[in-house]
Amino acid sequence: MKTLLSYLFIFSVTFTTLAQEKAIDERIILYEISTDKAYGTKPKTNIMVGSISNEYAFIAQLTGPNGEEITARRLGSGWPVKSKSSPFGKAMLDKWEITYDGLKEPIYLYLNGYDYQKPKCPMGLNFKKL
Repeated sequence: MKTLLSYLFIFSVTFTTLAQEKAIDERIILYEISTDKAYGTKPKTNIMVGSISNEYAFIAQLTGPNGEEITARRLGSGWPVKSKSSPFGKAMLDKWEITYDGLKEPIYLYLNGYDYQKPKCPMGLNFKKL
C-alpha cells in the first residue's frame, strides 16, 4: 500500500509540474509591433525570448497582418551570436519559417532561447491579444 501511495504521489507531483511548465511566461506576451523592419529577420537582430519553451509561446501568438492563421516550422539551430547567458559565450539561434495564406514568400525569424529582452512582434506580422 505504501508503494502505491508513493507512486501516486510521484505521479501527482510530476503531472502538476508539467502542467505548470505549460503556462505561458508573462514576459513573453506580446503588446507591440516592432518599428524595425529587420527585427528578428537576421541573426544580428534576433528575437531574445529567453528559453526554448518561450520560443513556442512566442510563435503561438503570431498571426498574419490581418489576423491570418500562420504555419510555423522550426528549420534548425545554428547562427551563433554572443551571449552572456550561454555557458560557452555564444548562443545558437533557432531559425523559424513563417507562412500564411496569401503570403508570397516565407518570413524567416531568428529566435534566441538563451538571452532575454522584452520581445515585440516582427513588422509585417500581427499577434493574438492574450
